[in-house]
Amino acid sequence: MNHTYSRRSFVHTSVMAGAAFAAQPLFAAGVPHFSRVLGARKPALSLSKGGEAATLPPKPGFPVADYHVHLSPQLSVEQAVNLGKERQVQIGIVEHPGPDYKIQTDADLKQYIDGLRKYPVRIGLQPVYPGWSKSFSKSLLDELDYVLMDALTLPRPEGGWLAIWQIDTMVDDEEAFMTRYMQFIEQVLATEPIDIFAWPTFLPVPIARQYSQIWTRQRVDRIIDLAKARKIAIEINEVAHVPDENFLALAKRASLKFTFGTDARNQNAAHFYYCFQMAQKCRLTEADMFAPKRK
Repeated sequence: MNHTYSRRSFVHTSVMAGAAFAAQPLFAAGVPHFSRVLGARKPALSLSKGGEAATLPPKPGFPVADYHVHLSPQLSVEQAVNLGKERQVQIGIVEHPGPDYKIQTDADLKQYIDGLRKYPVRIGLQPVYPGWSKSFSKSLLDELDYVLMDALTLPRPEGGWLAIWQIDTMVDDEEAFMTRYMQFIEQVLATEPIDIFAWPTFLPVPIARQYSQIWTRQRVDRIIDLAKARKIAIEINEVAHVPDENFLALAKRASLKFTFGTDARNQNAAHFYYCFQMAQKCRLTEADMFAPKRK
C-alpha cells in the first residue's frame, strides 16, 4: 500500500462516508459524527440538530492552536502561516516518519526541522507505526516541539496493518476488534515517546453508531489513566468530532491537557467548530490546554 496516499486521501473520503453511514441522524445524542465534507464548510454557519442554521460557537478566550496540520500541494507552509495569522491560531506542522514516508533517516528529519524552523510554526511529527523512534537519534528528536500519534493503524494478528479510518474497513466481531484496538491504544500510550494522543476514541464506520455503548466507562478510564501517567495530552479532533463531551469531562476531571486538531491539508487548517463547541461545553480554560514550547 502507498501509505502516504492512504493517510492523506482516506481522511477526506472517510468524512464523506461518515456523513452517509447511517440512516440515524448524525446529530443524535451521544453519537459523535464526522464533520461536513471538507471544503464545503461555511465559516459562519453550521446545522443544528433540526437542520436549521446555527451560529458557530464562540472562539475561546485563550490562545488557540491547531497542532495537527499537514503540508501538501494544496497547503504550503507560507499558506499555513497566513491562515494562522488570519484566524489568529498558532499553527503546528506534522509529517509522518517511517517507511513509505518522506522522513526515514536522521538526514531527512534534520532537513524537515531546519526547513520549518525559520517560520513561526511549531514543529512536530505524526508517527504511524510503533517503534518508529528507533530509526532516529534522540538528540535530533529532542529538537522537535512535540510528537502526535494516533492508534488508527492497527496491527493485524496475521501480520500487516489495518487502516481503520478507511471507509472499507470491516468489523466482523465488534468485541474482538475492540480488544485488539484497546491493546494497541494501550501500547501507544504506555510505550511510545509522544506528547499528544490524536483521534482518541475514533471508531470505524461500521460500528460508529454504537459509540456511546462501545466506549464503556472502563475503556474510557483506562485511556485516561494511561495518558495521565505519562502526561500525554488529548487531541480534540475537528474532523471526526472525537472524543465526545463525556470523555472530555472525565479527562478534565483527571487534570489531563487538551489540544485542538484539524488534520487539515488545505484551507481548513485552523478552522474550528467542534473544538470550540467542546471548549465551551466543557468550560476549558488556558490552563487546560497543552502548549509545546518552540525549541
